[in-house]
Amino acid sequence: MIRIRVAMLAALVATGVAVLSACGSTAGTPTAAPAGNIAPVAFQTGTASANGAPQNTGDFAAPGDTDAAEQWVELDAGSAGSLNPVVLNGKGFTLYRFDKDTPKPSKSACNGDCAKTWPPVTLKQGAKLFLNGVDQADVGFVTRDDGTMQVTLGGWPIYKFSGDTQAGQTNGQGVGGTWFGVTPEGAKAGKSQEGTDQATGVGYKTGTAKENGADLTAGDDYKGPRTDDAAMKWVQLTRGSAGGLNPIVHDGAGFTLYRFDKDSPKPPTSNCNGDCAKTWPPVLVKPGSRIFVNGVATAKIGILTRADGSRQVSIGGWPVYRFSGDKQAGDTNGEGVGGTWFAVSPTGGKVLPKGGQAPAPQSSQPSTPAGSAPGTVTLGNGSAVLDSGTNFSEPNGSSGVSGPGCVAVPRPAQVSSIKLDGGPVKLWKGPGCTGQSMVITSSVADLATIGFDKQVVSIRFGDK
Repeated sequence: MIRIRVAMLAALVATGVAVLSACGSTAGTPTAAPAGNIAPVAFQTGTASANGAPQNTGDFAAPGDTDAAEQWVELDAGSAGSLNPVVLNGKGFTLYRFDKDTPKPSKSACNGDCAKTWPPVTLKQGAKLFLNGVDQADVGFVTRDDGTMQVTLGGWPIYKFSGDTQAGQTNGQGVGGTWFGVTPEGAKAGKSQEGTDQATGVGYKTGTAKENGADLTAGDDYKGPRTDDAAMKWVQLTRGSAGGLNPIVHDGAGFTLYRFDKDSPKPPTSNCNGDCAKTWPPVLVKPGSRIFVNGVATAKIGILTRADGSRQVSIGGWPVYRFSGDKQAGDTNGEGVGGTWFAVSPTGGKVLPKGGQAPAPQSSQPSTPAGSAPGTVTLGNGSAVLDSGTNFSEPNGSSGVSGPGCVAVPRPAQVSSIKLDGGPVKLWKGPGCTGQSMVITSSVADLATIGFDKQVVSIRFGDK
């Protein structure tokens, strides 16, 4: 039986913590970071095509035109062959990692002839990086021996394979026992679980419904009520982005999927019934249905029984829904409704609006008492997910906050990790942004490492 796991966001090291020299000011200039920490590129959510990237550039550049190729790169989470999840470029070619490289610090060991067989994914200064289902927090850069700037995922340098001649091929998987497709978090990609779950009668298949020859008048593409048998023939769970939210999950018709804070992941329980379920139609299956996985790990998917006896899909234990207010593919009108509905991440977490900023510089200056001189970090007006467990887990749920200005934390005693989008922000141990404070510039997997476990009472974002 396919097991349901608790939602857990990719862990980030707590070295993204910076302490501000002034407790009350948001003025000042970012402190210089060590070489290689900040890449001079522009991050954009969505595909290169959706963002109007010029033709014959980036991933679509002519062979040998390095200047055009390094104008942009797309990182697209999905599936290829039996691998799921795995990262592809904008042209649909599988990207790989090399066991002889190192992630901490990031270092490529593939040069010379190796780099001809395994071309590194490189960018030039001022380039664009399009992210579709890949979290910006997992992206980094490393300077290669020849001075070029290579993209990394989870610290691991990433490459193409010269032996892949068509989109979707995975001929590089397992070569020499050291080359593997790369996941959105930088891990080795592996074969996705397939077959029928004997407990539910629901079948799982890697890839999209179209790739697998599904009836495209049924399933997610069905135009009638979602409770009709035809609608439940198949469901597609695709990792991607929409409306600036990334990474999220959408169905095979491109509609955003959501989760509800009043539901429970342990045990998986839906509390949206009656009129609620008309506004937020649950994603339903039945014995004999198929679920196509495209960038969403099968191990994160489960099936729960609703109050009316129907079967609902869950991700990371959280029941998932569509929103009746979304009228076309890519809409995210359900995001933040009532402060309880949010797009669902590929692990079941809630996805808050992005701050739209590149990674902030890191610093390590000691804190000083309130009233001191202006500091050296400009705060960002972004958002944060506050999780009740370490490593971005949710044993007792989670909450979200966003700027601008000083914001109260809903349940301070339930905050053990923080996932940050659009920082830096300043954490405070007192209400109204008072008391002891600390600035963080990236997500913190364990607030105990900085002395703030279950003590974040308020957070200051930027004022703009």
